[in-house]
Amino acid sequence: MNWISTPGATPFLVAAFIMFSVTGSLLLRVAGQHHGWQAVLIFMLGNLSGFVAATTLTLTLRGRHPNLIYAVCLGGGFCLLQLMSRVFFKMPLTSWQWFGITMIAAGMIFLQVSRN
Repeated sequence: MNWISTPGATPFLVAAFIMFSVTGSLLLRVAGQHHGWQAVLIFMLGNLSGFVAATTLTLTLRGRHPNLIYAVCLGGGFCLLQLMSRVFFKMPLTSWQWFGITMIAAGMIFLQVSRN
């Protein structure tokens, strides 16, 4: 059994997926704001980050409950992406959007609590 299959690796793998997924998405947004070779380079970095995220998700799913993994990885990635878009790109969030982010975060917590 390798370290990826151990239960202790799950939080690390989930965090890695969220980090690479959000980073890739943010880089693609930045690439869209540039021109020429600089845009191409940033685009390539964003896609590389997305590839690492997809690979990390595949490793995270090994021997684990897929419903929980998908919920935590994709829900956590979505919430963090919304917050980071607000920070880096000054994208406003309405009250309903904040409510939606809060509900997704609450749903992730409920899924974790209900599995015990």
